[in-house]
Amino acid sequence: MEKQKTIILEKSKNKGKRFKVTMENFPGIKRHSHHFGSDVGKTFIDQGDLKKKKAWIARHSVNKNWDNIHSPIFYSRHLLWGKFPDLDKNIKELAKLLDAKFIVKNSPTKTYNY
Repeated sequence: MEKQKTIILEKSKNKGKRFKVTMENFPGIKRHSHHFGSDVGKTFIDQGDLKKKKAWIARHSVNKNWDNIHSPIFYSRHLLWGKFPDLDKNIKELAKLLDAKFIVKNSPTKTYNY
């Protein structure tokens, strides 16, 4: 039986980065992490500014890793600049998209299972 794909979201310890995702049990790859998001910049989840969101998407959508789940830009796109100005809602959307369980570290009540 295949183990459920899991993504663990937590605050990054890397200087200049806001979050870290750790991917576990994804077929054909080892457990690994990606650090993403500026620790000083404001994003859609912080301000809900649609004009800034559109500008961010215009700047970054040309990135070759835009759709690559193994790149930091993918997680910034879906979690910080996602469909909603709400991190919890964006986590739920991404969990559905990836068919994965999300665990938010340092928040024992926040596990999103799809």
